[in-house]
Amino acid sequence: MDDLAGLVNLELNEGPVYKSTFNTSFENPKITKIEYSPASTSQSFITIYGENFRDVKYKVNSLITVGGSTILQSSYIFYNESMIIFKFINTLTKSFDIDISVKGVKSIQPFKLQFKPKVTQINTLPELGGIITIKGFFLNSKSDNGTNTNLLVKIGTKTCTSPTSTSSDNYITLICNLESGIGSDLPVVVSIDGISSVDSPNFSYYRSPTLGSIYIGGSGNLTEHPFMNISGSDLTSGNDNITVYLDSKSLKVISKFNEYLIVELPINSQSGNITVFKGLASSSRTFTIKPIIRKLSGFIETQGGELSIHGAFFHNNDKPLIIINDNIDCKFKSISLAGDIISCDLSNGTGKDLIIDMRLNNSIISNPNDIKFSYQPPTINSIVHNFDNSITIVGSSHGLPSTIDIITYPLPCYDPTVTNFNTTICKLISSLPNDILEFEIQLNVNGLIVNGTFLRYLIPPENIIKNGISRSSLIIAIVVPTTSLIIGLLIFALLFSFQRMKNIKSSIKNSFSKTKKKFEFAFK
Repeated sequence: MDDLAGLVNLELNEGPVYKSTFNTSFENPKITKIEYSPASTSQSFITIYGENFRDVKYKVNSLITVGGSTILQSSYIFYNESMIIFKFINTLTKSFDIDISVKGVKSIQPFKLQFKPKVTQINTLPELGGIITIKGFFLNSKSDNGTNTNLLVKIGTKTCTSPTSTSSDNYITLICNLESGIGSDLPVVVSIDGISSVDSPNFSYYRSPTLGSIYIGGSGNLTEHPFMNISGSDLTSGNDNITVYLDSKSLKVISKFNEYLIVELPINSQSGNITVFKGLASSSRTFTIKPIIRKLSGFIETQGGELSIHGAFFHNNDKPLIIINDNIDCKFKSISLAGDIISCDLSNGTGKDLIIDMRLNNSIISNPNDIKFSYQPPTINSIVHNFDNSITIVGSSHGLPSTIDIITYPLPCYDPTVTNFNTTICKLISSLPNDILEFEIQLNVNGLIVNGTFLRYLIPPENIIKNGISRSSLIIAIVVPTTSLIIGLLIFALLFSFQRMKNIKSSIKNSFSKTKKKFEFAFK
């Protein structure tokens, strides 16, 4: 009999003549429990637990009715001897009678399924009260025939007035008006036509935020926005829905704690009202945003040039006054559209680690990282020791005040003059030693230092041989033994006495042939 179900017709044949028949059936299907699973408003499930549903092959011979409506075979999801799952959609608080029959054998009595209001989420409110939003299922303010239901919402001992919900969202949202109060973990009960919710989350009032000090901080990194730090009390407790506005502009909250908030400020922000919303509660205060300096850029030598001041909170209508080290003017040019760069033309000058005094409407612009300005250090391209014992240094970014010292033979070079910011000339008050040819010199332009080397002034041999002694010379690198140098000096003196004689070369060759070989070799 394992392969049969429902009504059974038994027939007994005894011989060719006698026949007996009897109609019977398998046991009636029995429902022991029903569960409803609202996965969503568009797809929910009913699970029937029980006995005598027979094998899955009899699913096509089964008939399930819910509230008198037949469940289509296409709605079946699972079927076996003791459990059936099928799709069913309901959005109302109401009860249904559920029957099942298998191949004509019906359950003895229907199973009543009661859909109750279910609360899954409820927002908090400030102590001053307001509109409360309740999320869940079967929160209908109207019945299936369109009449109003008897909808009642109780929070603690208070009644939430004017409750309403709509079919447009399948009655999953209910709103009502709750008066002011205090307290936390208050029970919430939603009742529809006398059917009440169970196991609802609790409700808590929360305190309105109180704002304390506000200041601007943040990294000097230009890729980061500056931060606004807001201190206070009750900034987050009881509600995680925290929003911050500067006037009507929403600001990004980076970190939030009960006693302080950190928010990101756009670099072109202007002064205004800071408002902190905690849910529906809010607190405001006026805050003045002052421009700040974060970095300097620009390759500026002593003749001056364009300086870029990177920062935040610069605005097109600003006309800042910019002074470097109390005496160097930087004439304002422009402000970038993003409000993060000011350009100015810096006058000529010298120095390093100079203080920036930047003012707007007589107020000092903030320089939180103590950014200072330095001109480009001087460079040396060439150094000439002249016949008059002066030194000419050619390079870039030269200026005054300057100090110049011979390092290898400690000796200052006095009275420096600078031409075109690239040439410095100074004078030595004493002669350089004859036994040293190469010297190291240090140029210090108001704290910016560069070193270089030069060769002592010597008369080139071609001036001696062809034209006598000349008043201009080149710097020649030579290494001469001391004995040869003395002989060379005697030759110079002799040449000076006979410089107009045409036979100078032959006289020297005849008189000093051995010395001349050493001398020419040395000059080569």
